[in-house]
Amino acid sequence: MKIVIFDVAVKQDKDGRYCLNDLHKAAVANGINARTKEPGKFMANAQTGELVQELTDTQNLGIEPVAAVKGGKGQGTYVCKELVYAYAMWISARFHLHVIRTFDAIAAKEQIRVSYRDTAKLEYKPMTDAIKHEREAQGKQIAAHHFSNEADLINRLALGMTAAKFRVHHEIDKKEALRDYLTPEQIHCITDLQRANTVFISMGWDFEQRKEVLKGMFDRNHRQPLIDEQHHLAA
Repeated sequence: MKIVIFDVAVKQDKDGRYCLNDLHKAAVANGINARTKEPGKFMANAQTGELVQELTDTQNLGIEPVAAVKGGKGQGTYVCKELVYAYAMWISARFHLHVIRTFDAIAAKEQIRVSYRDTAKLEYKPMTDAIKHEREAQGKQIAAHHFSNEADLINRLALGMTAAKFRVHHEIDKKEALRDYLTPEQIHCITDLQRANTVFISMGWDFEQRKEVLKGMFDRNHRQPLIDEQHHLAA
């Protein structure tokens, strides 16, 4: 998850640890008296050493709580979230509170995203069932493309492309769940359109009729929220 503290993006390493150098940069840039509180001094502090040892002994995370990256754009000291909080508190009470609130807000958004993702997954089956029942009622054969066509219809609206193209564009492996890479608004959009499409299929509407109505729903209810979300994420 992307962390931004006072307009400074905090880098993460491959194991999810956070760059203390970016935290220090954020504090200084916002006028907090932190110029003499560099990450190196924090890590040399005896109390920090005790906390690192306690984390090492008790968390059993499979990774070290601290890692140093030397050279390149990503160089710096990377630490787990507990040490981020400890460093922020070491700098100032104001900075500490801002960091905690930022992490809490992002965690809340992630819970919403996961909730939307799970709902979208559950809502997909009623749509496929509706396709199956409608074709059976008409005495027509059922093939895999009948389901993929409906998914592509919705993905083209919500994502601007099919799921296959989205995977390629974002370098997502075929074995990974696509919904894990979607934003809350993208998932919300997909869920809403899936629900509506399920009803339209059950009503016997043909593909082109459903496509036109779903496009109207997307334009009215989701286009601007998706644009706003992307602007926010890019900020």
